[in-house]
Parts: sequence; structure tokens; C-alpha cells
Amino acid sequence: MRRSLLLVVTAALMLFAAACGDNKSAPTQPVIVTPPTATPTPGGQPTPTPPPGSAATRIVNVGPGNIFMDSQSTSSTTTIKAGDTVQWNFVDSIPHTTTSGNCCTPSGLWDSGVKSSGSFSHQFAAAGTFPYYCTVHGAMMTGTVVVNP
Repeated sequence: MRRSLLLVVTAALMLFAAACGDNKSAPTQPVIVTPPTATPTPGGQPTPTPPPGSAATRIVNVGPGNIFMDSQSTSSTTTIKAGDTVQWNFVDSIPHTTTSGNCCTPSGLWDSGVKSSGSFSHQFAAAGTFPYYCTVHGAMMTGTVVVNP
């Protein structure tokens, strides 16, 4: 009786070990998300909330030539006020993204997902400097949103 119980336990352990064996898949790497860093306002004072109706929307064209181009500055830097919105218009047939963070680590503040048309918007409530990039094109396609109080 004891011997048959030992055989059953041994067989069960062998089956368990086989089920937990290598399935030839790559191990999952942890995803490290760095919280977005905003440049503090002078004096450490909180950024005032803009009065209702005073917010503006700034347009940034995404593509062609794998660039982000602000409609007013005609550069990859967009300067706005706290409470304003940036609208990225995807004007290229090639897929792009607008993803917050330093290339090539997303900060999690925004991510448009891959688009080749349409638009994506994000409202900036606090003052600071917010870098972003295209996850498709990496370091060759980056931009910055500067938000003033």
C-alpha cells in the first residue's frame, strides 16, 4: 500500500514537472513606466487653472517627412498655456504615433496609438516641458510641448 502510494505521488510529481517545463517561449520582461516629469513653476506655486472659455487648441501636423510640425512655430516645439490642448493631425499615409516620453521610453501621459489619418488631442493642465516621440520612427521623429502657466 505504501509503495503504491509512493508510485502515485512520484508519477504526479513527474507530470507536474513536465507541465511546468520550458515551453520555448521568451520570458516576459517587466515594463517600467517612468511617471511624467513636469518642470515646476517658479517658487513652487501650483499652476493656476485658466478661466473657462480661455483654452486654445494648437495644431501639430504629423508627417510627411517623419516630422512633427507645429502650425504656428513651424518647428517640432509647441508652446502653449496651461489648460490648452494640442491636436495632432495625421497628414501622411505612413503610420505614426504621438507618445509622451523621452525617446524611446513612454511616460504614460498620452499615446495616440498608430495612425495614418485622423487626429488625436491631449489637454495640458499643468505647466512644464513634455517631450514626445513617434514609436514607429523612434529618435528620428521627436517633439516637445512647452506649457507655460
